[in-house]
Amino acid sequence: MAYRGRITLNVRLALVGEELEIRENVNLEIEEGIITHIGNGFSAEGITFKNGILIPGLVNAHVHSADFICQEMGYNMPISEVVGDPYSIKYECLSKNTKESIMNSIERFIMRGRELGSNIIIDFREQGLEGSLLSNTIKNKMTANGVKYYFLGRLEEDEFKYSYILNRLYEIADGYGLSSASSTSNMELIRDTFKDKIRAVHISETMKHWLKNDLEYVMRKYNPNLIIHGTHLSEEEINVIRDKRASLVYCPRSNLWFSVGIPKVINGLKSGVNVVIGTDNGGVLDPDMWKEMETLLLISRIQDPLSDYSLQILKASTINAYRFLGIRGWIEEGNNIEAGLLILEGENSGILSSNNKYMGIIKRGNKIIYNLGAIQKIM
Repeated sequence: MAYRGRITLNVRLALVGEELEIRENVNLEIEEGIITHIGNGFSAEGITFKNGILIPGLVNAHVHSADFICQEMGYNMPISEVVGDPYSIKYECLSKNTKESIMNSIERFIMRGRELGSNIIIDFREQGLEGSLLSNTIKNKMTANGVKYYFLGRLEEDEFKYSYILNRLYEIADGYGLSSASSTSNMELIRDTFKDKIRAVHISETMKHWLKNDLEYVMRKYNPNLIIHGTHLSEEEINVIRDKRASLVYCPRSNLWFSVGIPKVINGLKSGVNVVIGTDNGGVLDPDMWKEMETLLLISRIQDPLSDYSLQILKASTINAYRFLGIRGWIEEGNNIEAGLLILEGENSGILSSNNKYMGIIKRGNKIIYNLGAIQKIM
């Protein structure tokens, strides 16, 4: 549950501020969801985690939660036949399940993510307006469980015949999630309707999409602020995303699973684009941001041998995502813990004895001993 009231935490290490500065032996006071004090040494009144490592809550910036009801589907088939719109195994699976069973599955998926430290989740929701209405119900329930759940709706093509359906989607959804640059002829209408919300789209996930120059087309027609995958984008194309002040979501395990390619992680990390991280389809991958971060770290060291981008990757799973969402989720006096806080086990995991704490946290930080869930901002 998200915590209300007053609490003091004592921890061995804390990642403080927007730069995730490592500080030792810290006490943190929180009152009604606001960080009121960060001090040196342990407080006599605090809950003590003598080997604990305090970090901000993680953000899973791209998932397809409904897939969770269709585990390990089409593992021996190409991506278009597994999750492509609208005649894939995924859509066949969803059509065979009731709204109640899909809702239950999504809730289990979200709580699985929270168990692994993702107190904020951004979900691509299919199934037209009905799917988004279902997610809106879930969103209200997740608040009580310490999760900030954002969902990006998507209409079926025939629903665009009626303007009130798109307007209704705008009212309830946090944004719009396009499946691809060729998925609808109504891109400009969506852009204008959702001009002040999240406008996300899958881009160049496959070589086929990249060869169609999908980024240039989408930037002109849709003006997205959240680009998903970009697996095959060139350095120059990533710079275009940066210059347009859009964010880029890497989902490397998904790219590997679907055999579509290895993202040019190093280009994104070096470019200055706002990189964030997602775990993608719940039907083929566990919503485990620790695995996702480690995969990014390993890829970065192949693409830039013996490099260390561990701090940038940790920021991609926290600070960068907060900036995109417009929240102050980092550990700083006066901030509201809208992303929650995690305390990791540091001794048995080996993190506290690591020569590089950021690397250690990414590779060994998956044992969460305390999760102060996300709370809604107090006005």
